[in-house]
Amino acid sequence: MSEAAKAATGLPPFKPLPQKPPKVTVRHLDGGVVTIASDYPLGEMPPSVPHMLEAAAGEVPARNFIGERDGSGQWVFVTYGEANARADAVATALLRRGLGPQTPLMVLSGNSIEHGVLMLGAMKARVPVAPVSVPYSLMSPGHEKLRHVVEVARPRMLFVDNAPLFAAALADINMTGIELVVCRAKSGGAVPDGAITYQDLCDTPVDRTAVRASMDRITHDTVGKYLFTSGSTGMPKGVIQTQGMMCAVVAGQEALRDDEPDPDEVPETLEWMPWNHISAGNISFNNVLNQMGTLYLDAGKPIPGLFEQTIANLREVSPMVFGSAPVAFAMLADAMERDPALRRSFFRRLKYMAYGGATLSSDLYDRMQALAVAETGMRIPFTTMYGATETQGITVVHWITDRVGLIGLPLPGLTLKLVPNGTKMEVRVKWATVTPGYLNDPAKTAEAFD
Repeated sequence: MSEAAKAATGLPPFKPLPQKPPKVTVRHLDGGVVTIASDYPLGEMPPSVPHMLEAAAGEVPARNFIGERDGSGQWVFVTYGEANARADAVATALLRRGLGPQTPLMVLSGNSIEHGVLMLGAMKARVPVAPVSVPYSLMSPGHEKLRHVVEVARPRMLFVDNAPLFAAALADINMTGIELVVCRAKSGGAVPDGAITYQDLCDTPVDRTAVRASMDRITHDTVGKYLFTSGSTGMPKGVIQTQGMMCAVVAGQEALRDDEPDPDEVPETLEWMPWNHISAGNISFNNVLNQMGTLYLDAGKPIPGLFEQTIANLREVSPMVFGSAPVAFAMLADAMERDPALRRSFFRRLKYMAYGGATLSSDLYDRMQALAVAETGMRIPFTTMYGATETQGITVVHWITDRVGLIGLPLPGLTLKLVPNGTKMEVRVKWATVTPGYLNDPAKTAEAFD
């Protein structure tokens, strides 16, 4: 339905969505096979994620990059300049220890400033980062999956922010040849024997020649991460994530932008989803970095007893884009329907919302739009992205629609092939976003490619 037709029915207009409308080429091939590709040209891809950090540190060094609440509940931040300097120190420390592309850094803790700095520093040293689901350490009594991912990744360094909290998990894995890094402040001062601290790494005098030499060797084929699948149908598989995979998604989304960024407007994002998934760890994190925005880490979660933290954060942080799972939108709608002040803060700067992980129900969509209209007089566009750990995000709803449940159209640069599979169509993907394979599992890799 056109906007004119909607106006005739009395529906409020949508807030403009600063993205280009659908424009694709569809080809029908033999055997019922269909290919779909975007007609929009892809711009230049960033060289790598750590190169994005250096660009931001050079342009806006004093701007807040990542924020989290400290033990007293106050926001503490690391700026782009500080994050880049600390990442250089971490990279120097790793290079001096002989770490490189074959010696991963594994992170058992959740999202934090320390996690972010270590990840970027490791990437500067071309050390793959393997963030692991926190429940593998804290909610799995036998630590079976944790032991499995350690055996697959074979890390040379392992980070936990809170040493006492992760003590049982660490005792259950083979730490032979693995150097443990802990955060002294978050461990209450407890540092296990033989461990080093995050601050030790950050205090390393920077060897600029060595770091520059490592950065100059980064290509789009350089491995940046290992992300593990959920393991819902077996043990988790380690999916290789190259710099090109991560940068291609950033470039594809930038190619759909239909506005010029306002240099005086700092994009702010509130994120609770874990960095061991592509949604938060690759797509959200890297887009914040590319847009030189500020990422607020939300310790809340969409479950009773923890969502109150998210609500408290949204009273202080008014995001330009808010993305989450449908369950979080349901709890947020409940809260905003009771609290006009929260509603006012949430919609103050909001351009659009995004859902993922499951389909947003029509009744929840209607409730969120009713709240948007009550606050702004306009409806707010909803977008969503579809993809997998092996492919990154591949399709996105980048146009205004009042339908939910769509998976969208391919990002620029990417080709989808739809292949008949019984009564359904199997989605196959071709582009730089596709993983080169599974870590130390050639049989599973061979099965994944046609």
